[in-house]
Amino acid sequence: MRTNVTGIILAGGKSSRMGTDKGLLQLCGKHIVGYAIEALSGICNRIIISSTSDAYQSLGYEVIADEIPGIGPMGGVYSALKESKTEKNLILSCDLPFVTKELLEHILSHGEGYQVAVPWQGNQHYEPLCGFYDLSILDKLGEFIREGNYKLPDLFDEISINKLIINDRLSFYHENLFLNVNSKHDLQMAEKLIKSGGKYGCHG
Repeated sequence: MRTNVTGIILAGGKSSRMGTDKGLLQLCGKHIVGYAIEALSGICNRIIISSTSDAYQSLGYEVIADEIPGIGPMGGVYSALKESKTEKNLILSCDLPFVTKELLEHILSHGEGYQVAVPWQGNQHYEPLCGFYDLSILDKLGEFIREGNYKLPDLFDEISINKLIINDRLSFYHENLFLNVNSKHDLQMAEKLIKSGGKYGCHG
């Protein structure tokens, strides 16, 4: 566990496709957000949950509402970073159950000397909601928000970023590593994958 790293879970918004707060849905016997907590808790001594819902209070972690609601993940990143007391931060969306502690440690180890380090998928797009964020980006984040640009990839064009290619040695679930559980279909797929892998003790 590293005392100089804060874990930030983005549990966010409206979950319109799921129809309910997806982070609190059950996936193989525990809340979906529990997978993010498990991955971060072995690395970070403090975990913040960014959410507009008071329901996450029951998990025993600090819950930070967006200072500027309705602007998507950037609002959650901005508000949670403002509450962070460490330069180094690991940010993880609550709906990525296959992200592991090992992957987060890999990302963290490649953040040195950069303001952000995030996976770069198939030479096509970032995975901005699973990454290392240095507190030094706060001013630039605020600038983007004031200008009405809420796209994290656009922010990345103006800061020092390490684009990480993730290899298959980091996860049994490599092909589905960044599967977002955004719908009931996704939830069913995630359950099947976990059962087939057996990694989390989900059977039946």
